[in-house]
Amino acid sequence: MSKTGFTHREFLLLNTDFKKIAFTLAEVLITLGIIGIVAAMTLPVLTAKYQQKVLATQFKKAYANLQTAINTVNSNNGIPYECYTIRFGIDYHVTECRAFWEKVLEQYQVVNTCKHSTPGCRPQYKSKAQVLAEGGKVRNNACSHPMNEQTGYNLKDGSMIYIYNYPDYNHNSLFFGLDVNGLKGPNRWGYDLFYLNLYRENARKPVIGLTFVCELIEKGGQSAEDIMLK
Repeated sequence: MSKTGFTHREFLLLNTDFKKIAFTLAEVLITLGIIGIVAAMTLPVLTAKYQQKVLATQFKKAYANLQTAINTVNSNNGIPYECYTIRFGIDYHVTECRAFWEKVLEQYQVVNTCKHSTPGCRPQYKSKAQVLAEGGKVRNNACSHPMNEQTGYNLKDGSMIYIYNYPDYNHNSLFFGLDVNGLKGPNRWGYDLFYLNLYRENARKPVIGLTFVCELIEKGGQSAEDIMLK
């Protein structure tokens, strides 16, 4: 009988059991390595999903502000300004686009204006060709109006709106860009940047901002309509 109260044989068996449930340093390091690999693989996916959710929320807020401004301006005018397209971009109404956009920007309180040639004032966005080359897609029609050539307006709510008014307002002014967080990233189509147009279903319907005429979506991005429906 040993001092511990166990026989020598019992003590050896007990000590052997302790050895069986212990981990070697190599086993611990291998386990930690596997956990690290799994974390490295899943963390970027989780981060991307979280960022996408945040940007979607920002889009809904920026879009709600935009639509409120459009509704207010047209309501104050009594009838919608002649600045919209009907029937999927076939029927253009552009005679009052200058007055319409000036009133909309008054609703927003513009912080500063960035002409297409103003350096450092606005992000640079990918062209249609770049989006397609990198696995993105174009929904609806041509999307041939370069966002980088449109005048950008930094708005009080932190978003930016891009209006084609150079050298003057014309049918291109029916199409505009909305960047939900301005200079902040990622500055990508279908993430924080969306290409919209002033659309009216018929003469009895209100003017709304939708993507019936054109929509660019970079790889992994979302449609504006899909975000609004979630």
